[in-house]
Amino acid sequence: MKPDFFKQIDRIRELPTLPAIVFKVNQMLQNLETTADQLSRVIETDQAMAVKILKLVNSSFYGFQSKISSINSAVLILGFNTIQHAVVSLSVMKSFSLKKNLKRLNIQDFWHHSLAVAIISKYLADHADKTLSSDCFTAGLLHDIGKLILAEYFPEEFEKIWLRAVESGISFVDAEKMENDVNHAEIGAYLAEKWLLPQPLVDAIRYHHSAFSSDHLASAIINVADLLVNTCQPNPEGRFEQPPGLLDVPAFLQPQLQTLPEWYPRLQGEIASACQVFMEPRN
Repeated sequence: MKPDFFKQIDRIRELPTLPAIVFKVNQMLQNLETTADQLSRVIETDQAMAVKILKLVNSSFYGFQSKISSINSAVLILGFNTIQHAVVSLSVMKSFSLKKNLKRLNIQDFWHHSLAVAIISKYLADHADKTLSSDCFTAGLLHDIGKLILAEYFPEEFEKIWLRAVESGISFVDAEKMENDVNHAEIGAYLAEKWLLPQPLVDAIRYHHSAFSSDHLASAIINVADLLVNTCQPNPEGRFEQPPGLLDVPAFLQPQLQTLPEWYPRLQGEIASACQVFMEPRN
């Protein structure tokens, strides 16, 4: 059934594609001799992308004291990896910037959730394994793109899964196990592969609902961030506490969860700032 489902995806003519700049940037960064000046010139050929990156780097999301006015400066300050992930993230969101809601799926709510997962994933990675920070932000942002594919191109299947989840009081992914042979994580990873995104991103998307594993640290981080966004609510005193469902998280994330009441409320401002930068205003 899975190969048949993926063949159906391949036959979708309107399936979102990424602009050429994404593939060009990814290709350039495979060459160790690429310079900041060369990368900057390529990004500047896409004026809309250049404007978005400057808006991002000057936002409170990064919090730099002085204004950054050139792409070259942004590349030098943020680094190649962060710029690459910014290009991918901004391009994907633009490709999916639908002007209408889908049945059972509000686009604005979807991207707000995705950005929240991205920012919390980045925070967890920053304090657990900083080498994963950029991967975790982008994979967190894209972790549920398979749901968009289901809702847009397979609305009947999405409707069945959604109703099963609501009527049975279970998660969307658990409902998928009962209604579909393919889940949204697998669909999202398949799309990421078609886009030729880096393998760590593909794997993080594919395994973000799998059991916690030391083989997939980025997926574990995204899984925890997703659970936090879905379940972490303030108690009657207004204090955030670790949800019960996170008692068995990997040891490398335990220190961050123990201090959750300190940092989780603070990140809400970063999430709001990121939404202003990344989310296209609706007409």
